Amino acid sequence: MANVRVVRRADHEALPWTDTPRPDGDTNPPGEEVTNFRSADGRFMVGLWRRVPEEGPMALDDYHEVALILEGDVEVTDEDGSVHRAGPGDLLITPKGTRATWRALTPIKKVWMIYTGD
Repeated sequence: MANVRVVRRADHEALPWTDTPRPDGDTNPPGEEVTNFRSADGRFMVGLWRRVPEEGPMALDDYHEVALILEGDVEVTDEDGSVHRAGPGDLLITPKGTRATWRALTPIKKVWMIYTGD
């Protein structure tokens, strides 16, 4: 049976945040995340993520991601040089197969929604 849940902003700090895995060679401080929902088949997930300002490669090989920026500003530069900026209240839509450079201009907090299907 499915149950409706509300994750209140005021309760974010009390959630079970864990360090996010970093790619080999990433010398930036680790980010933190918490998964708030995972579908029964594991193909759809929703969670929160936060990290200090940093820059590095972004490679979405296995999933599509839609992120709602809650706090901070980011800049994503596509392989073709196109620059996309997102800040509080903006949706950042990143399809599977994306290759880009991620740059958090300020401390960032986002809600992420990931889908691993086609």
